[in-house]
Amino acid sequence: MSDSSGPHPARAIGFGAGDYAFNLFWQTVTLYLLFFYTDALGLTPEAAGLVMMVGAIADGLADLAIGIAADRWRLRYRRIIAWWAAPLAMSFVLLFQRPAGGAEWLLPVVMATHVAFRILYALVNLPYAAWSTRVSPHARDRTLMSGSRMTFGALGAVTVAWVMPAGGDHYAGVAMLLAGVAALVLWIVVWRVPEAIAPVPPRPTRHALAQDLAAIARNRAFLMLCAATFCATVAGAIIGHSVLYYFAHVLLDAGAGKRALAVMGVIGAVAVPLWTLVALRWSAQPSWLAAACLALLALAVLPLWPGAPDIGISIAMLAVIQVALSGFHLAAWALLPMSVDQGETRTGVRVEATAFSLFMLVQKIGLGLAALFLGLAYAMGGYAGGVPDAAGRDVIAWVMIAGPAIMIAAGSAIMMLAPLRGRVDQASVNMSDTPSA
Repeated sequence: MSDSSGPHPARAIGFGAGDYAFNLFWQTVTLYLLFFYTDALGLTPEAAGLVMMVGAIADGLADLAIGIAADRWRLRYRRIIAWWAAPLAMSFVLLFQRPAGGAEWLLPVVMATHVAFRILYALVNLPYAAWSTRVSPHARDRTLMSGSRMTFGALGAVTVAWVMPAGGDHYAGVAMLLAGVAALVLWIVVWRVPEAIAPVPPRPTRHALAQDLAAIARNRAFLMLCAATFCATVAGAIIGHSVLYYFAHVLLDAGAGKRALAVMGVIGAVAVPLWTLVALRWSAQPSWLAAACLALLALAVLPLWPGAPDIGISIAMLAVIQVALSGFHLAAWALLPMSVDQGETRTGVRVEATAFSLFMLVQKIGLGLAALFLGLAYAMGGYAGGVPDAAGRDVIAWVMIAGPAIMIAAGSAIMMLAPLRGRVDQASVNMSDTPSA
């Protein structure tokens, strides 16, 4: 990457377009796939939750393996993305196909297809995330890049909310359209954004891995960021998975659920630049805590508003919660490179891809546990065949409120204690002078 020492705001912002592609995949999986499994394919809630959990673990372990390989072998992230974007898109389309064969084959085929998609997603997404450390060494550029990524990601969520159905037989066709657009966007980003490769020879794998893991274990800032992000991820996943169920079965208006997801996506896109400004002004850590206060307030209002549950109030409060979730995401990705830098300062070893893969593993486990928890809670509440009884409707409503509130409060307590200090516009470690481990 030429002129690596100078700021590159345009490059940093353009790099974020890749998150539009990844969120066409990811938001569809997060917002629609569990609902598709239970209400379209007819899986039981606990079976659907198990599929999501196994897929999340496979995804996270693949992240870890790919991250270790990338740090050991000095792989070029752009090449990996270019090679595997098309297989990823094809596996995404298969997620929304009804498997052939009898009922006894439904769960095994769905499980295998889901795991294959998640591994391919990790193979493409982890290099993209780790590539962000090589776009620019400047903290301001990194914050702009984080804001750009979150903005494009929110636009991906808006796209998914508008075009994906909340029932019927059109899932497969829409998935094919989204997959084609996502692959095209990824190829454009690979073509237009350069990558810096530090001229460092690979180290012996066993020694290097042990050294990296030891360095990460001593990086308190990174470990506490992972813990807080796990809590925020579980909270966001419970809300994301719950929206369609809540509107379809508690408020009895599935169409309003699609509108709610679309509003949340738009609000999320608008909120990210505002959170970016907050992080630039006060730093990402205080912006996280401000987002937590906002989310807890909205979650309290949702059941306590006179006449609740109400469609209009529910959409409004979910929009406010989405503003807070955008704040968590922006802060986490802005703080992650800072925690990598702090780890290098503390240990003398710079760990990039492996640290990113562990961070993403934590997120994937959180996403999987949220889906499994939701499936088990729905099953215990009597949800079956896409038609819950009165007790099941109460479970849907209260799980969406109480679960995220507990996790957001826990994550905020961790973030308050995390040693992640410093303004994001302060100088960061220059990656051109510090080779990755």
